[in-house]
Amino acid sequence: MIHVYGTSHVSQQSIERIDEAIDKHDPDIVALELDPIRLQALKSGEENSSSGGSLFIRLLRKFQNRIGSKTGLMPGQEMLYAYHRALGEERDVVLVDQDIRVTVQKLKRDVGRKEKVKAGASLLAGLVLPGGIDVSEIPDEKMVQQMSAEMKHSFPGLHSVLLQERNIVMAESLKQVQRENPDSDIVAFVGAAHRKFLEDELSEFDSQSTVEEFF
Repeated sequence: MIHVYGTSHVSQQSIERIDEAIDKHDPDIVALELDPIRLQALKSGEENSSSGGSLFIRLLRKFQNRIGSKTGLMPGQEMLYAYHRALGEERDVVLVDQDIRVTVQKLKRDVGRKEKVKAGASLLAGLVLPGGIDVSEIPDEKMVQQMSAEMKHSFPGLHSVLLQERNIVMAESLKQVQRENPDSDIVAFVGAAHRKFLEDELSEFDSQSTVEEFF
């Protein structure tokens, strides 16, 4: 059985919910929205470095870091926390996200220059997150869907590469994990924006799968 939980990469609340989920389900396997390169970067402290990569990637990283500084939790730290807790309790860990190198290559190849410039300007202006959002808490489903719709309207290329395509990769990865471990309990932690798609995909794949939110 797969239990999928949506988290926020910049919310301290996610740490508490990860503990609650693992305590509740006592899973054999913990699945994370990471790939090996990002995991290694998090472990080495390089994930939040503002150097390296294209200008847009650097701007995106800088914006994430700015939000993280307000909450006390840098982006990705909730995944690293889940990773260390799972290993400390001798649970298996699987990484279900797309290779970050593939994602970056698609950003370069599939997102137009005008869209990148527009997105970069929005990042600099702090306009990616609508006003009034408390980034210290995990957004509810209504807010997640609103933000996703706004991103799709304003930045369709980024929405496709960063959200839709990775949704498919993670869904297929989770299905494969379940196929290979049919008798295991699996808890998966993914960003809140990915939760609804995985809910739909996994409910069709296996009626025993459950998707839960931290709201």
